[in-house]
Amino acid sequence: MSSLAGKSVIVTGSSSGIGEATAILFARKGCNVTLCGRDVGRLEEAAEKCREAGSSGGHSNRFITVAGDMTHCEVRRKVLEDTQKAFGGLDVLVVNHGVMQGGAFDQLSETEFDSTIDINLKSYVFLIKDAVPYLEKTKGAIVCVSSILSTLSGQNFLPYVLSKAATDHLVRCLALELGPKGIRINAVNPTVVKTRIVRHLRLKPEDPDVVDAWVGPNTPLGGQASGTEEQADAIAFLASEEARYITGQCLAVDGGMTCKGNPFNWFPKPASS
Repeated sequence: MSSLAGKSVIVTGSSSGIGEATAILFARKGCNVTLCGRDVGRLEEAAEKCREAGSSGGHSNRFITVAGDMTHCEVRRKVLEDTQKAFGGLDVLVVNHGVMQGGAFDQLSETEFDSTIDINLKSYVFLIKDAVPYLEKTKGAIVCVSSILSTLSGQNFLPYVLSKAATDHLVRCLALELGPKGIRINAVNPTVVKTRIVRHLRLKPEDPDVVDAWVGPNTPLGGQASGTEEQADAIAFLASEEARYITGQCLAVDGGMTCKGNPFNWFPKPASS
C-alpha cells in the first residue's frame, strides 16, 4: 500500500497538464484530492478522471473542486477551508498553477510582467503562508512546480524565468523556516512537457507529435519529450514518506536536458502555428 493512502492533498492548476496528471496519480494512490483551476469545465473533467482512477477505494466523495484565480486571496483561503471541511485536514500541498507569457525583452510590458509574477510567485508565497497552520498539524509536505529554466540563462520569457528562479530560492529559504515545524518543502523542475503551455512556444498544439519531434532528439535519456506522468511520479515521490528526509531540494525531471544547457539556446526555432 502506498504511504500516501488516506492523505489529503491539494493540487493547484489541476484542470490540465502536470496538475491533472498529479491529481489522478494521487487519486490512484488512495488520497483525498482537492482540484483547483480557473476553467470550470476542464476542472470537472479532471475530477471525473480522479473518480475513475480512485474508484477502487470505494469513496466517490474523496474529490472536491474549487474554481477560481489563485492570485485572489479569497480563492486561496477557500481552497484550504474547503479541504479542511471535506477531509478534516491537509497533508500535501502541490503548488502547480502558473502561466508562461511574454517574448523578446524589447516587447515586454509591465502588465505582462506583473501578471506573471503575481501568478507564478506571489500567489505561491501567500498560498503556502496560509497553508502552514494546516500542514503543521499533520507534519505535511509541500511540492512546488518550478522549471529547468530556473537555473539556465537564455532569451525570451524573462518574467517566467525570473519567477521560476525565485520559486527555487523560495523552496530553499522556506525549508529552513518550516523544517522545525515538521513541514518539508521541495520542488520539481520539469523540462519541456507535452502540455497546453507549449502553445506559448509557438508549437502547433493540434499536433501531438510536435513536442517529441522538437525536444526528443535533443534529450539524452530516451530520445523523447517528457509526458505529464514522469513529472507526476516525481511530485508524488517528494510528497511521500519515502522522501521523509528530503527538504529544500529542486529536482530536475528532464531526461538529462540540463546537462546540455538551455534548450532555448540550442533548439531550432519552433515554427509558428
